[in-house]
Amino acid sequence: MNRTVVITGTASGFGLDSVRLFASHGWNVVATVRKEKDLNVHDALPNVKTLLLDVNDEEADAAFAEQAVAQFGGVDVLVNNAGYYHMGPVEAGSMQQFHDQFQTNVFGLMALTKAFLPIFREQRSGVIINISSISADQGYPYTAVYAASKAAVAAFTEGLNVEMADFGVSAKAIFPGAHATRIFTKIDQAAGGVAAHYQDAMMRFFGNQGTGTSPAVTAQAIYEAATDQKIGKVRYYTGPDGVAIPRVKQLLGADWYWEEFRNAATGNPSDLWKSLVKQGDEPVEFAL
Repeated sequence: MNRTVVITGTASGFGLDSVRLFASHGWNVVATVRKEKDLNVHDALPNVKTLLLDVNDEEADAAFAEQAVAQFGGVDVLVNNAGYYHMGPVEAGSMQQFHDQFQTNVFGLMALTKAFLPIFREQRSGVIINISSISADQGYPYTAVYAASKAAVAAFTEGLNVEMADFGVSAKAIFPGAHATRIFTKIDQAAGGVAAHYQDAMMRFFGNQGTGTSPAVTAQAIYEAATDQKIGKVRYYTGPDGVAIPRVKQLLGADWYWEEFRNAATGNPSDLWKSLVKQGDEPVEFAL
């Protein structure tokens, strides 16, 4: 019998490519979208059922697990991919934006995960895959609230991995570097005149970013996490920068790495930093 995966936030980016990848390997896929206009986005794919779900609605999250199980008679993997991206100086952001950031990336994710835990516990199997970010490994300027939400996802996933070990259930986190996804076209930016005071520094920081790698790279990592049967493995890094940055941090040590990163982020990268984080012809210092 084909295995079944539930993937949230599948209208574009990592979610869209993940649906295609799992379907190509013969999986049943329950794909969620937030808008009715996107309900037909997967119509050309076999064994894919597309359902409406706003992960911000915690009551809907709680009821969704049974609805997902009903589509194909069971669920083997949950991929919490739906996300929201707030950027800008902390001073210029509103508390509502900060709450929205955590509601989608953290509380919605937790609510949906909680709904599936009884199912996975009772069947004594299952994989929960949460999308974190390379920025969860440290605070990034002008995306500090986003990075904090993704750090919460990482810590939540690590704790859950241990909690569910006795039941044969694994929780894993994906740490993408810079990728060319539509999340960067759906940015909720900090507003207000105060943001103008940070404009030069923001341009300097984001100007060092490339367009990133294809989201298909992260989709492949998601598929690997779902199928490698490494129940104790939690962290999966993707993209050139997503892979390079943890290695650089390990090589330099946390304090020295932070000094080098901070200098680079403020526009004064050392020759050492340039040599460590450059791969090929594309700089990869500033992954989000």
